[in-house]
Amino acid sequence: MQQAAGSGAGGQIRSVQALRALAALAVVGYHATILWHDRSAPLPMAAPVHPWENGNAGVDLFFVISGFIMVFSSRRLVGRQDGWRRFLELRLIRIVPLYWVATAAKLASIEAVPALALHARPTAWNALASFLFIPSRNALGIVSPVLVVGWTLSFEMLFYAVFAAGLAATVQPALLASAMLAPLAVLALVRGPDWPAIASLADPIVLEFVFGMVVARLLLSHRLQVLPRGVGWALLLGGLAVLALVPAPSPWQRLATWGVAAAATLAGALALERALDPKLPRALVRLGEASYALYLSHGFVLPVLGLVAVRAHLSGVAMGAFLVPGCLIASALVALAVYAAVERPMTVWLRRWAGDPRPGSLAAPQSPI
Repeated sequence: MQQAAGSGAGGQIRSVQALRALAALAVVGYHATILWHDRSAPLPMAAPVHPWENGNAGVDLFFVISGFIMVFSSRRLVGRQDGWRRFLELRLIRIVPLYWVATAAKLASIEAVPALALHARPTAWNALASFLFIPSRNALGIVSPVLVVGWTLSFEMLFYAVFAAGLAATVQPALLASAMLAPLAVLALVRGPDWPAIASLADPIVLEFVFGMVVARLLLSHRLQVLPRGVGWALLLGGLAVLALVPAPSPWQRLATWGVAAAATLAGALALERALDPKLPRALVRLGEASYALYLSHGFVLPVLGLVAVRAHLSGVAMGAFLVPGCLIASALVALAVYAAVERPMTVWLRRWAGDPRPGSLAAPQSPI
């Protein structure tokens, strides 16, 4: 397969990296508006501050991209006797170390400066389960890991497990993974609030991994590459507009709205890869490489800026004007530093130790376009 003209280092699909950056920034934006809401003192005659709920859709875009990348990057492991083991080894190396570092840092920060953690109330089991990616309840009875954004990684680990099962069965892993995830989505129809915390994995959002796997099959069969450019732009821009603007108040509406829009966005970006590649800002692609660090580290940045805003006696629009862009910029800068100084060296060393012949390729698949 030929690489796309203008592909970045290692032949990465740069549009996927850019979408990763946008997904992570959307989540930061959502949490920044929550912080604005939580830290704003109500003023007479002032309009209430409402969090930007659509920033949550960044998670849906992440899940669709994850499904795409697992099919794309593991296709050479299908049929190999040790393919499942190799797949899990590389996935754990990619996900676990930085998450454990971030979780340990979160526990330390809660102990050292409780004022920085408005919603974190871990118990001993909650802390241990967080490191193991097992859903558990905190002291408030809420199903949440110590590092709040870690809830998505429980779903990621579930997906990796069923995908590895497909590799172990030496069948097309996407087919087996889809067959195993579908019943979980159906189970969500009857799941009650008093069910064990691990039952939170029964959620229709798991089907977004399936959406991503379908997009990968379309790309590998060269069906996306032949789409008219107008169709590609309609998918990309229409998908982004839905993710940013259309509400999704229930789990099934989320799947049907944000999940479908995320799949359309990814499909459109891949269809337009040749046109987009030379035009994508280098900084956006670089931030896409650091998107995992951005996702995990921004929760340490936002509370600090929240305290700064309060001590500066900011309120209302002035607080929002400081917090939202400030959180986006500061979180991006911290993430780039964490990626360069911690994540990349640690992951490259571990992959080299594991015998990976391409230890420098961390974030995106090679382009087939």
